[in-house]
Amino acid sequence: MEILHRHLGVVPYTADDVITFPLGLLGFLKFKKYLFLQPQEFLPFQWMVSIENPEVAFVLMNPSTCCADYNPNITRRDLNELSAENPQSLEMYSIVTMNLDARLATVNLSGPILVNKAMKIGKQLVLLDDRYSTKHRIIQS
Repeated sequence: MEILHRHLGVVPYTADDVITFPLGLLGFLKFKKYLFLQPQEFLPFQWMVSIENPEVAFVLMNPSTCCADYNPNITRRDLNELSAENPQSLEMYSIVTMNLDARLATVNLSGPILVNKAMKIGKQLVLLDDRYSTKHRIIQS
């Protein structure tokens, strides 16, 4: 199988590469199946691309890269929905909003994406925590 993405070109994948988000993502509830791609030329960023509509794609990064003390509350319910025993068994990402001026690029710390790669399942959290913004600057001035 393969998808065609405007920035990444033709991307081959197998069913084992697909991460399912049973609840979808905020604003994209009908798209539930995604690939996580990490081309070398985009490091430290990754791509999360819908296989149902490759135009639906997000740039991601590990939130601790720009916020060392990032520690969102992950509930027992979240863990159960992700078939995870503990938060350490999950990978965490944040959606990046790029800008032509790299100093203005931001990351959404209020809506982290959790992925259980072993179970091929993911979930976006909605944090009600004043410590975290939807527009946290990646490069602090």
